[in-house]
Amino acid sequence: MKESVQIYRAQVDTKLIIRQRIFMIIICVLMAINIGNVVHKNIGVTLATEGFLISTIVGLFLSRMFKIFWHEEKAKVVSRLDTVGVIMLIGYIIFEVSRNQILGHFLSGNKLAAFSLIVLTGLLLGRFLGTLIRIKEILASEGMEPDKN
Repeated sequence: MKESVQIYRAQVDTKLIIRQRIFMIIICVLMAINIGNVVHKNIGVTLATEGFLISTIVGLFLSRMFKIFWHEEKAKVVSRLDTVGVIMLIGYIIFEVSRNQILGHFLSGNKLAAFSLIVLTGLLLGRFLGTLIRIKEILASEGMEPDKN
């Protein structure tokens, strides 16, 4: 485990590491809020679970917004926004802006607010996991995967 962290820190661009850490902090805060919403019965467990799982899967696809690749000169994993990513980002922004109009027909009040936070949490978690998976794939393809003894 310690070797994995050392490889990650040495071979992944600092900006990408910082972005991943920020995502993790935000996800933890939102998870605490979401758990509170479920405990206080602002939203049902089934609806919360379904929204979270579906949005996490969508978030995995949205993790493609950033092209993650091995930069030969820097000898590090780096990321940048690609054309497909820009299109996904625009679609995501349109959905976020019109979310109340779309979901407002099915949910209202506290339930709509709680569901929106759950969807946001799932999307962020999916993006976080998708990015992490891609980083691990790139490090493995570059032969920088730690020994699994």
